[in-house]
Amino acid sequence: MTTATEATEATEVDNAICDAEIVDDDERLLPAAPAGAPVAYRITRHTILAEGELPPRVDEQPPFTARDFTVPGRVKKRIAERGARNTRVNRDSTRTRFEQWCAKEGRIAQPTTTTANVAAYFGYLMETGKLDGSKYSPDSLLAYCSRIVSWYAKGDRPDASLVREMIEDYRLEEFIPAGGEKEQSAGLTLKYLVRVLAKIDENTRSGRRDAAMLVLQYGMLYRSIEVTNLLVKQIRVDTDGVWVWTAKSKTRRKGRGRWRFIRDRADLQTVARVRAWLADLRELREPTEHDQNPADGESAYLPAKPLFRALTTTGNLKRRKNATVRGLFLTGRAVNEMIKARAENAGVALINGLKVTSHSLRAGPNTDMAEALVPLADRNTAGDWSPDSTLADDVYNRPDGTIDTSKDDPLDAVPLWGAFEDQDAPDRQ
Repeated sequence: MTTATEATEATEVDNAICDAEIVDDDERLLPAAPAGAPVAYRITRHTILAEGELPPRVDEQPPFTARDFTVPGRVKKRIAERGARNTRVNRDSTRTRFEQWCAKEGRIAQPTTTTANVAAYFGYLMETGKLDGSKYSPDSLLAYCSRIVSWYAKGDRPDASLVREMIEDYRLEEFIPAGGEKEQSAGLTLKYLVRVLAKIDENTRSGRRDAAMLVLQYGMLYRSIEVTNLLVKQIRVDTDGVWVWTAKSKTRRKGRGRWRFIRDRADLQTVARVRAWLADLRELREPTEHDQNPADGESAYLPAKPLFRALTTTGNLKRRKNATVRGLFLTGRAVNEMIKARAENAGVALINGLKVTSHSLRAGPNTDMAEALVPLADRNTAGDWSPDSTLADDVYNRPDGTIDTSKDDPLDAVPLWGAFEDQDAPDRQ
């Protein structure tokens, strides 16, 4: 007979929420458990089990020691410096600003955070804008959102979709009505590029270097950092054009590199200009503290050295002892400043109201080819964009492809620009 007390206790047990474990009627299938201790299993939202399968037990975890979590200093440095340098700098600065804002507001940024903290931060950016009074562009905010959310482990990430919806509303309701628009570079098409080249004094080493860089960057639709990353061995001059090897690009960071052929043109004189600069490299020697071009110094014309180098006003190589980031290589910023200065000297700093920058040598040849009815697929290949790209240059990645060994240059379809016959242009025949 059940007493009132026993009935009450049974009811309380039935209504309670109890910790339980998965069991099987056949106790022989159960893992052995310490005597008198419940079996604990490791289960997360990502655990996948077959029907009847038990999850891994907590006490089956390997006995890790401190050594299992320790790496050599050089490996730790590689981990910290993974990815392109500009990407790391932008990523880290974005995360640091978010962390500083959280600390100021009494919120937690690390080791984990909340969706509310991230949403509040982006609301703050939208409302206050930049220090110069201008508004943040929606595209910049989307990039910031990705950098911050990816800071956390996948299972602990804030709800990025909510923040992205906030940003898109901001684009439509605040940014566009306030006159905000994406800043674009002008297209340095042949009509303007030949004017820039004609104003360069190619009797100087810096002039020959810049002219060679401009025609290569136009022919390859290169970004500034891509042309500065070229090595001497990655250029091969043929009788009717130049072969250029691209190890990787911003949109194709993995997989095999590729050779591409740039056919010589009378308006750009690519072969002559590249040959002239290579001849300069053969004459140049690495400077020392007491001699800018020592006769017995190491040659600049070595396969693994940069194709384009920083020069002094007298045309010798600059010493790069303090260039700890890029070493002997030029920076993308230096190329951008060179192009802007050359364009201004030629009177084309602005084209159709847009500024000429290094990116103009990506937009320019694409515009020329589009006007010559070169198919989109060929232009995407020439510019190292993905096949389905709409030429949003820094968004889409190009799938790994095979090395092109044919002399197929899509710029062949662009008619020669008549200004090359100008008598004032340098004679390169």
